[in-house]
Amino acid sequence: MSKITIFDRSQFDRIVDQFSNSNDINKDLLYQIYLTTSEGIEELVNSNIISGIRNVNPIDILYYCLGEYTYTNLGYTKEQKESLVGNEKYITSIASVASDKYLSLSMFNHVERKLANKYIPPVSSLNLYLNFMLNILQSYKRNDPKTTLISDLLMKSVSISRCILGLITDGYETEAFSSWRTLHECECTLLLLDKYGDPLINRYLIHMQYGIVFKKEDREDEYGTRIFNDMKEEMKKYDLKSKDIKKYIEYGWLYEIPEFNNPEQYKLNFRDGLEKFAGLSAYASRYEMSSEIIHSTPMLIYSNKEYFYFVTLLSLYESFFRLEKVFMSLFAKNVSKEQMDRYIEMRNVYYSQLVNIHKREIANFKAWQNLKRESNDI
Repeated sequence: MSKITIFDRSQFDRIVDQFSNSNDINKDLLYQIYLTTSEGIEELVNSNIISGIRNVNPIDILYYCLGEYTYTNLGYTKEQKESLVGNEKYITSIASVASDKYLSLSMFNHVERKLANKYIPPVSSLNLYLNFMLNILQSYKRNDPKTTLISDLLMKSVSISRCILGLITDGYETEAFSSWRTLHECECTLLLLDKYGDPLINRYLIHMQYGIVFKKEDREDEYGTRIFNDMKEEMKKYDLKSKDIKKYIEYGWLYEIPEFNNPEQYKLNFRDGLEKFAGLSAYASRYEMSSEIIHSTPMLIYSNKEYFYFVTLLSLYESFFRLEKVFMSLFAKNVSKEQMDRYIEMRNVYYSQLVNIHKREIANFKAWQNLKRESNDI
């Protein structure tokens, strides 16, 4: 007979106190739920109903019980919570759900085939650098677009980058690549705002306001009417019609740059406008491929994991190199010489490593492609 570890009351109380911020947990009731859940799982382990269970994690069991208890009791009064103590129907109900979730999500959780993990240098080195950037950006003033737009957009871009790494290590390569599409849009915007500075930032903020008013259900108030009238007058200067209003809101801020106002060369869209003017047209085909994935074409359903692993990782690295330049410029303006010297010292070690990793992964990708061609599998 296999016996799983069940915490005694003193151990249970210590764990709950350590990991729960709630002061109104009825520990007597929660311990009843925990015991019922643990004993039910132990019975299943020792039966022939479920096979293949070896190591049972008592901490996970307790956490599922705590989660179910906390969530189901939201809005209950103190008296209502106290009335549940000893209520076998309630205890059994919560314990049954906690048991199902533990067995399904901890013991029999579906896991994708993974091509990478968080420990290999292509992931861990980039993750280290992104983490460093986020910790620095976290200390900056935030969420005041008039003064913090660059740092806010940079922080969001770095956060998306870490999200992409997480999806890659979880085995979700196509989902990671579709997230890179968002990152690419962010970096194109960021590069131009950083390059042209306050005049373009101020114009971008005006279009941000246009977007807010456009999405409001009630646009007939005095402020909304004035904003729309201003926008229509502006659109006339560029020979734009009412049907162009959405793309003017999204990309019209680019007209603040005189060179952009060239209809033969640039269009009011992403691919032939923002991306092209940002100098990143080399990624147009990748962006288009990512768009196909987002719109659930067969490319999403029958994608090749290895191919999208390489394309996503390489695209992410290349986005990172551009973002890091913006970060270094921003960082240099806000720190002392001593802090900057420490950053440069760190950068000299890890940035060069990332450059070398990028080169190696390009070579690995080419080798993989050649192998596929030789086997007629590409």
